[in-house]
Amino acid sequence: MRYDMRQWKETDKHEKKMNQIKNEFSWSKSRDGVFQTCPRQYYFNYYAYWGGWEKDAPERTRQIYILRNLKNRFMWVGEKVHDCIKHTLKNLQRDISVLDVDQIVSITLDQMREDFRSSRAKRYHTFPKTCALTEHEYEVDVQDAQWKKAAEDVETCLRNFYSSEMFAMLKDLPSRNWLEVEDFSSFYLDGTKIWVVIDCSFRTDKGITIIDWKTGRGTNEDASLQLSCYAMYGMEKWKTRPENIRLIESNLLSDQSSEFLVTEGEIANTRAYIKGSIADMQSLLVDVENNVPREEAFFKKVEDDRIKDRCSFRKVCESGPLA
Repeated sequence: MRYDMRQWKETDKHEKKMNQIKNEFSWSKSRDGVFQTCPRQYYFNYYAYWGGWEKDAPERTRQIYILRNLKNRFMWVGEKVHDCIKHTLKNLQRDISVLDVDQIVSITLDQMREDFRSSRAKRYHTFPKTCALTEHEYEVDVQDAQWKKAAEDVETCLRNFYSSEMFAMLKDLPSRNWLEVEDFSSFYLDGTKIWVVIDCSFRTDKGITIIDWKTGRGTNEDASLQLSCYAMYGMEKWKTRPENIRLIESNLLSDQSSEFLVTEGEIANTRAYIKGSIADMQSLLVDVENNVPREEAFFKKVEDDRIKDRCSFRKVCESGPLA
């Protein structure tokens, strides 16, 4: 694999500064999910990539950094839908008019076509922040109909959102009632930063409403941990009790929504789970204060083919320095 060193200067300002800051330990639902899936994948995703954006980075580190940016087509669908909705809601917050849904869909699908062409050409090898799809990196045999289905799913999600009662309500929401739209936010638990990204939140006469958009075709995943984290953040950020926080999980593909209330007992269970998860992660550090991991071998890889086939790092995992 060859890299044009000149192109690494194109990384954003945040990454240019990353060599000046520490890779600090934090916790999130997604980080826990990676850790539970495969410790070796966790090592690549949160440690081995660090510094890979530097022009003089070791070849393997640079490759891990590129692989870390991969996403499969289902994640890509979710990203495009979330980005579009985020842009719309940010405009509503600023009293900027929203485009017609047909224009929104057309613009989004045009962006997807450009993303697809860029990824298929593996442009992300020299421009790491451009679209990088797992199917292209690993040359997965995906039929044209499957790619077309991804675009159709994006259009379905967007049309369901813009025709929903929820969107009609958000359009009329007073500016003073808006809280957060896909902001990277955090709170602390026993000194550890806990990250959350809330898709949409606002005040009502009855308290706080938090919405989580979903774009998948259905999953058996238990959402209680994620929703409890949102409630914990809301309790601290907006100084309210859990019974005053209305949590909505809205699946835009199926056009179905579910409402949840999180109890004090569930909050206590979530705190205990997070503390246990943090302890497990930090047991693989040689220096907890400075977030220094043990050697790669201590992060055991899972040999389940179903996990390996979905892992973005299988190139470096299979051909790495370890047997």
